Amino acid sequence: MDESEVSNYPIDPVKFAAAFMKRILLLLCLVYSITANAQRSIELLGADVSEYDQSMVDAERLIGNVRFKQDNVYMDCDSAWFYHEDNKIEAFGHIFIRQQDTLNLWGDYLLYNGDTKQALVKNNVRLTDRQMTLTTDLLNYDMNNKVAWYTTGGNITNANDHLYSRIGYYYSRNKDFHFNKNVKLTNPEYVMDSDTLRYNTDRKVAFFHGPTHIRSEENTIHCHYGWYDTDLNTSEFSKGASIEGAENKLWADSMVYNRNTGVGRAFRNIVLHDSVEEVRIAGEYGKYKRFEKTTWISGNPIAMKFLDDDTLFMKADTLVDKTDTTTGQREMIAYHKTVMYKSDMQSVADSMIYNFTDSTITLFYDPVIWNEVNQVTGDTLIIFRRNNKLDRMEVKKKAFIVLQEDSIKYNQVKGQNMTAWFANNKINHIRVYGNGQSIYYAKEDSVNYTGVNEIVCSDMLIVADSGKIKHITFYTQPEGTFYPLEQFPEDNLYLPDFKWRDAQRPKQEQFLKEMKRLVPKGD
Repeated sequence: MDESEVSNYPIDPVKFAAAFMKRILLLLCLVYSITANAQRSIELLGADVSEYDQSMVDAERLIGNVRFKQDNVYMDCDSAWFYHEDNKIEAFGHIFIRQQDTLNLWGDYLLYNGDTKQALVKNNVRLTDRQMTLTTDLLNYDMNNKVAWYTTGGNITNANDHLYSRIGYYYSRNKDFHFNKNVKLTNPEYVMDSDTLRYNTDRKVAFFHGPTHIRSEENTIHCHYGWYDTDLNTSEFSKGASIEGAENKLWADSMVYNRNTGVGRAFRNIVLHDSVEEVRIAGEYGKYKRFEKTTWISGNPIAMKFLDDDTLFMKADTLVDKTDTTTGQREMIAYHKTVMYKSDMQSVADSMIYNFTDSTITLFYDPVIWNEVNQVTGDTLIIFRRNNKLDRMEVKKKAFIVLQEDSIKYNQVKGQNMTAWFANNKINHIRVYGNGQSIYYAKEDSVNYTGVNEIVCSDMLIVADSGKIKHITFYTQPEGTFYPLEQFPEDNLYLPDFKWRDAQRPKQEQFLKEMKRLVPKGD
């Protein structure tokens, strides 16, 4: 066939093929549309009475035991208008919708679009999904995506939990609720108020955002973010988190707590305030054991105890607040690199115990105490207080007290054990027990010295005034030498084991610089 024959051919084969394929595609689209529409159509299963109103185009009036079906969704009601062409239902009275293996929904009024599978249910609305029940006045439900939501307030009951919110979304596929505005979750053990809450009914875990308050008989928790597992009683709180009990309050960047085990942990910017003992502690990490009544705080911790007319500061590697569950005796234990400051007394030691019951302070392992110009050392130092004032101090083993006269002169008393008594928070007299030794500078008046006494005996009693030795009584075969000041041998200036440790003496400035750490963020 030549070119002239092709051009005279009555049908162009290329154009014919294109037109044919176009018709096939249109036919397929039509078939798909008809099939899809058929699949989406609402099916009337039955009714006691069926009426057709000519004034309402394609509207069928159904009365009594009305039943519809679409896919796996069944809908019952007392009466309805069925709009066949629009594929819609408007139903009234005893609405009952059930979606296979998903949920049941009741109400007094239903507007349902079969094409979009969107349902609006009003008045006495109730939705159940296994253990969960939702009640509200108006509910929207997307049957395709299995999502229900309300905006006029709703109540949810799940086992022992009851929740209310102004706005709520329920994602049936993953059993998640999202709540906003005036959210309140009530449990037999606590009540939670929040701005935004997400709750999973299967896992029974609540996630909360925005200002949140959880109140129980034991305490009140505040935070802006966190979660709570209502089944396991475990929780986490952060963003301005705090826990307030009857006697104390804890702030931290974040906290985790297990109500069953009673174990809680706090992280970063921790501040603990005890309103009964007037104690405040700050640190970077904390652990609390409720049943043992024990709290540990580490991460450069600092403590402050308010007294009537003074403040006691304390630092260490770790601070432990512990109450004996049998006797009720409460102690604060500080260990490793313990430093303590009070205006009338300062100390350093490896470890320390402060007894809240009787206000005694015990220092262990290379302890040093300074009081005015006095420095006291020993294996163990115990300070007794009475009426918020220093009462007496006991020094156990290797007792050594140094009273500074000037930059080179030091009155020194040494013995096996020692007890010092205080008057107006100043050392008033000292009793030495066993292996007593002393060097003290005798004065003619407030300026001039008469000489130096160097004495060895068993026991001695020293009377002091404002840090100055006034009189010493020696017991049991005292042996001593009195030297004129200029004749006192330089080799005898210090008793064995003498060490002036004023460079280690804590200063108030060290603690004042860190005072801001004891103020909670946002408080």
